[in-house]
Amino acid sequence: MKKQNKYLLLRLIYKTKEDDIFALGSQLAYSLLLSFFPFLIFLMTMIGFSSVTSNDVLLSLRRIMPSNAFELIYATVIEIFDSRKSDLLSFSLIITIFIASNGFTAVINALNKAYDMNENRSFWEVYLTAILCTFILAFMIMFSLFLLVLGNLIGITISTTFNLPSTFDFVWDLLRYFITLMSMIFIFAIIYKLTPARKLKFVEVLPGSIFATIGWLIASMCFAFYVDNFNNYSKLYGGIGAVIVLLIWLFLTSVIILIGGEINSLLIES
Repeated sequence: MKKQNKYLLLRLIYKTKEDDIFALGSQLAYSLLLSFFPFLIFLMTMIGFSSVTSNDVLLSLRRIMPSNAFELIYATVIEIFDSRKSDLLSFSLIITIFIASNGFTAVINALNKAYDMNENRSFWEVYLTAILCTFILAFMIMFSLFLLVLGNLIGITISTTFNLPSTFDFVWDLLRYFITLMSMIFIFAIIYKLTPARKLKFVEVLPGSIFATIGWLIASMCFAFYVDNFNNYSKLYGGIGAVIVLLIWLFLTSVIILIGGEINSLLIES
């Protein structure tokens, strides 16, 4: 068993290099960086019409983002929540669809490489798939934020209404984080299923989805801890330091997503 796991790990390292995952990760990170603020405007404008406040959103974002990158978006989030303009939603939606779809094209190319597939779909099929994945990703972020931000309020309401013991609060916290984790795995599975040209079963993309979810959470927390405690990009690079931190974080995210697809392809072949 250990020998087989070692063999799979070596094959994963080889395929990661052969399929230019880091180069495609850079392409995806660049596209994500370009679409980051239009996507943020689109997402925050939609959330802004709900009962969630800017402080609730900022508190959730602070947990997963390095402080330098968080400071870069801090003012943008507050301004969007204060304005709540529907025309801003329409404009950001158009820009987000155009730029973010280019980012998902990198995911499509990488996963087609992983499965040794040539793209046999039409341009419009690929483009619509990229747009659909953009909306799926937006839904995942919105759902996670709502569950993390409003989950505590829902738990208090349930506990008060039914006069439940204090242990319910602990169980409810575990449950809402578990639901968030499962929803992320489910969304990644949909992305891995839709993006490549190869027809895949849902169960075939679960391993990579689990890796992408856990890997992204660990990488985000570790990178945030490193930036906040062992390095200060602002002192070294000045104002552009926040952009560098954001780009590195997006690159790590991109590579983890692409490696998840490689894991799925290897397990199907083995």
